[in-house]
Amino acid sequence: MKKLIYTLAVNKEKREVDDAGIHEVTKQSWLHYCKKYDIDFYVIDKPQFDVGTPHWFRYFIFDLKPDYDRYLYIDSDVMVHWDSPDIFDYYNELEKLYVVRDNSGLSWVWESINAYKQLFEGIDLDWERYFNSGVQLFDQSHKDLYQSFKQFYIDNSESIFDFQKQVRKGFDQTPFNYFNTYNNTDIHFMSEKFNLVHMARKEILQNYYFMDMGWFWHFNGIPRDFQDGFIKQLWEKVKKNYE
Repeated sequence: MKKLIYTLAVNKEKREVDDAGIHEVTKQSWLHYCKKYDIDFYVIDKPQFDVGTPHWFRYFIFDLKPDYDRYLYIDSDVMVHWDSPDIFDYYNELEKLYVVRDNSGLSWVWESINAYKQLFEGIDLDWERYFNSGVQLFDQSHKDLYQSFKQFYIDNSESIFDFQKQVRKGFDQTPFNYFNTYNNTDIHFMSEKFNLVHMARKEILQNYYFMDMGWFWHFNGIPRDFQDGFIKQLWEKVKKNYE
């Protein structure tokens, strides 16, 4: 079975986030992981569409790499523990979209759900089933889902981009949650260990508790200047474990 892990590292003009710089550090952990479990690794490093932010480019994967049996998408600010188990073996049922719940900031989640509802009239998104889009495990059976969501973005990109600038409640994550609710996707919620989000809010970041608590460390929800420095400092601390 052919398996692919992929991420985004696209630096668009005037974008404050140095995705490529962060990725230069985190990818070292993923290269180790992929070699250990015989998994291919791929980086989307070029814009796939002119309008909007790079978040949407993750859904172009079946145009770029169509011939894999299973896929794992990870954000560029996710690092994997050197002893992490193989997620493809851990969650091995096909035709399920594997994600992790995102309930660390419920006020933001609630506001985002209500803001985007005007784009998805008639669809009720349950906040208890809201997931983070930074780690997604899927397979060939989801090709139509990803392709149709990509096309939804292309067809509505201008209005979506303008709307996002107005409400400032996320990018692709809430629309993708709505899209899966509409399509009644078979979603399986993984252990948070495979996407340990908002670690500063959980008070497990600067004390390094996360290192023993999770397999996939997601450095989101923290100031960008601190994020960049912390990830580089952490790598100096742990890189010997990946050699």
